[in-house]
Amino acid sequence: MDSSGAIVAADPVFLGALGVHGVDASAALRARAEAVPALRALLSGEGPATAHLDGPGGPIEISRTAAGGGAILFVSPEAASATDAETLEHAARSNALTRVAAGVAHDIKNPLNAMALQIALLSEKLASAGEAAAAAAASHLGPLRDQIGRVNEVVRRLLDVADPSAPLGYIDVAALAADASALLAHDARRRRIELVLHVEPGVKTRCDPARVGRLTLAIIHGELAVTPDGARLAVRVEGRADEVRLVLEHPPADRPGSPDYDSEVAREGARALGGALEVERGTDRERVVLRFPRNRRE
Repeated sequence: MDSSGAIVAADPVFLGALGVHGVDASAALRARAEAVPALRALLSGEGPATAHLDGPGGPIEISRTAAGGGAILFVSPEAASATDAETLEHAARSNALTRVAAGVAHDIKNPLNAMALQIALLSEKLASAGEAAAAAAASHLGPLRDQIGRVNEVVRRLLDVADPSAPLGYIDVAALAADASALLAHDARRRRIELVLHVEPGVKTRCDPARVGRLTLAIIHGELAVTPDGARLAVRVEGRADEVRLVLEHPPADRPGSPDYDSEVAREGARALGGALEVERGTDRERVVLRFPRNRRE
């Protein structure tokens, strides 16, 4: 909130907890404050820094912290609204699904490796049985070996995206974006979307690998979901002096419901990592830029 009392940015959960709705959130908050003296005193800075109010989901506690040019308002966790609880539940479910996906990938990968080893042993035994037997089996074993390799590669991509590791303290965003795009390629083909990938190899960030992985997958999946059928989605990873940029471009999308909620969540996630999210929606194209601090030890 700036010094005039206008809302500069607000989480939808925060507005829902206060019962502030409508296009003009600042006007709605001022109207609520006129009817609630405790809130009016808190917003003006003339009263206590904490106020107890009645919210749509029950009593809430709101606190005010002075900041440069204005203030930051918080709703305390113990006063979580139904919307807040649903958001937290979704976050917990997403985290659990990430762990499940990683576990399933490991459980599939081990049998695949065992099958590939058995095929190699079988090929050696058939070779010792004579050229005729080896030649007859090769037409069957070769495709089987290729398909195992293909499934193994899909599992590797899933594992790297769901649970990326960073043993050296950084993660390769170019490789991550390539793996995420490959996992989503089936949906793109089904909808006749041309998914074009351009990456600078070896572009890395020092940020938390799990959060970078989730944000990268979420951004690519989200923009693919709103790209019109038969259109083109360009995914680009590029390095700058101090930052890594993931850039997505596609024609204007028809966005049902609230078009900004997912972007706000991703924007907060990027900001927490020291990066940023920029969204440009024009009449001829939409452009999303996700920025991460670049690893300076490259």
